[in-house]
Amino acid sequence: MTTHLLKRILILTANPRQTNRLRLDEEVREIDDALRRARHRDQLELVQRWAVTPREMQRAILEVSPQIVHFSGHGVGDQGLALEDETGQVKFVNATALAGLFQLFADQVECVLLNACYSEVQAEAIRKHIKYVIGMNQPIGDRAAIEFAVGFYDALGMGRDYDFAYDFGCSGIRMIGVNQANIPVLIKKKSQDNILNNTTVTLCVHGWLKQEYENSSTLELDWTQYFDIDAKPRRIADQETWDNVLLPSLVKAREQLSQGRASLTVDVRGKFPLTTAVAIGAVFPDTRGYTLQIKQRTLGQDYLWRSDASLSDAKFKIVKEDGKTGEHLLFALGITGDALRDLERLRQNSPVPFSSFVYAEPESGTGEGAISSDADTIALAIHAKELIRYYRQKYDANNTHLVLYAPVGFCLFLGQRLRVVGDVVTYERVADNNYQPSVELHTG
Repeated sequence: MTTHLLKRILILTANPRQTNRLRLDEEVREIDDALRRARHRDQLELVQRWAVTPREMQRAILEVSPQIVHFSGHGVGDQGLALEDETGQVKFVNATALAGLFQLFADQVECVLLNACYSEVQAEAIRKHIKYVIGMNQPIGDRAAIEFAVGFYDALGMGRDYDFAYDFGCSGIRMIGVNQANIPVLIKKKSQDNILNNTTVTLCVHGWLKQEYENSSTLELDWTQYFDIDAKPRRIADQETWDNVLLPSLVKAREQLSQGRASLTVDVRGKFPLTTAVAIGAVFPDTRGYTLQIKQRTLGQDYLWRSDASLSDAKFKIVKEDGKTGEHLLFALGITGDALRDLERLRQNSPVPFSSFVYAEPESGTGEGAISSDADTIALAIHAKELIRYYRQKYDANNTHLVLYAPVGFCLFLGQRLRVVGDVVTYERVADNNYQPSVELHTG
């Protein structure tokens, strides 16, 4: 952080009438106190706007010309941030609209802090234009939200950079004994230097079979002894093998490929199960600077899909939902085809007592062309994560049983974003109408 230049901090708040009351006044008061006590208080200016409407948010950013924009209020995941209309009622502003707004101020705004529940969706979209964006990956309590904000501005006021301020804010949550320090998520835009210096490496994972490629891979993992596509039913690795062999080997591969680099593109190759793609993505999360790319065949042509693609407006629709509160949620996505009949058989035959069931398909329909680009894939992966969180909370489930009827690229990119959604058991299709549990991921 450059301390000799004035930084304006614009705080925007909203707490519409029909929403739960938040301690916004206390949060803003404590932030103001932290900045007044700061060593570099002469270089920091705090501007406040309360009960903002979408129009007022636009005008405030235009008039104040802030370097930091801080929103405090409610967030509802994919629906957006809860601003107010002219009567004080809720007016949602979604990720696409917010990204478009901040794109106009990309040369001015350095950091956006969304101190609102489920605001990671908006942070993902805004980070295409703003260098530092902080969102919340699940509901956050008032006390934790305040402690994070105060710690963040305490650090900035002492001349620390945004990375340190984020870490210091998370530390503040831990210091009060609240188990929510993993909820704030810092998502950074790739700088031009990082783009130019970004190293691309190739990870080849041989699962169903060992395949030769024209260009050699940086690192190869031969897992063919644990998978057999010709067996009836197909043989897949069990959980013990995943825990003791496959996941550790993926973590080791990540460290070998990274070598301390802050920005890395991993070109993923190989013939492997969809659940393996989810596991690979989970070990190379986007929040740690990894961009994944994979060659995906769509409508008879090969395309290179990248996990840092811009978001489209693609969304899922819920096709079927039933059940009751209970431990086991069966959550399924049908993208490349209609999987509902198979899933009904799984519900009937599985030894797991599924207490609830949710099946979703893209709004555009299913089939080979249901996802036409990596932009659709990323948008759907983010939406899928939000749906898992929502239904897990709705049915008070401790375990999510995930079935994917989808392109391998989607599974890879979904795995990258499956963080802080609890325990997820992935299922592999091993025969006609027959699914079997595969790798279990503990996402926190």
